Amino acid sequence: MKNSLFNLWLEWFIGFCDADANFQVFPKKRSYKKKDGNLSEYYNIGYGFHISLSIKDKSLLEKMKTQLNSIGHIYVYPLRDEVRWAVTKKSELIYLIETVFEKQPLLTQHQRNRYARLRYGVLNSLNRVETLEEYKQILLKNYVKTEIAESYYTSGTAFYNRILGFINGEGCFHVHKKGHLVFYIEHTDKQVLELIKRSLNLTPTIIDRGNRNNTRQVTYSLTISSKKDILSIKD
Repeated sequence: MKNSLFNLWLEWFIGFCDADANFQVFPKKRSYKKKDGNLSEYYNIGYGFHISLSIKDKSLLEKMKTQLNSIGHIYVYPLRDEVRWAVTKKSELIYLIETVFEKQPLLTQHQRNRYARLRYGVLNSLNRVETLEEYKQILLKNYVKTEIAESYYTSGTAFYNRILGFINGEGCFHVHKKGHLVFYIEHTDKQVLELIKRSLNLTPTIIDRGNRNNTRQVTYSLTISSKKDILSIKD
């Protein structure tokens, strides 16, 4: 893919990652017997980048993998109707960091925090801690260094391509029982929904969905059914 087209695809891909990617940092308990016979424990720190989709979207994951130098592996889980692209090798994670996520920012605060933590650990070879408490302290630290410049939302194609990628991952189109088309998107990051609403000049109000009786995080939704607003998304 030529550089200009690849960069446009990257903009879309980062938006899709805002919706569906998983940036993992996790402890792996290890133990060994010391010379005096006592057992000693420590924790290795693992890192991973994953995207899981329905099996019917396997070709989309394969295209992503191919576009990014064929890094990682794709695993199929028929019983769960799931296909997963996983990148766990340090060299391949560094490739992702340098090729994709250092180019332009993720939009959602949750994903920016998770990516920044993974980035810090991978690039600084943070591979081992002695206690689980030490690992928990790593999770509490804020690794996001810069905020998104306001000009990012108004200049060039990046912001709009990311919105498209985000909608591909989180949005849902369906036909109402009365025959008209409805677009629905729900997420934990209200700010991103507000950005989508403002940038596309949409009219509906963003609804606070609450936490479903403490069974999940608080989410927000945007429902669009007017012809004007549907055409704004289409265009």
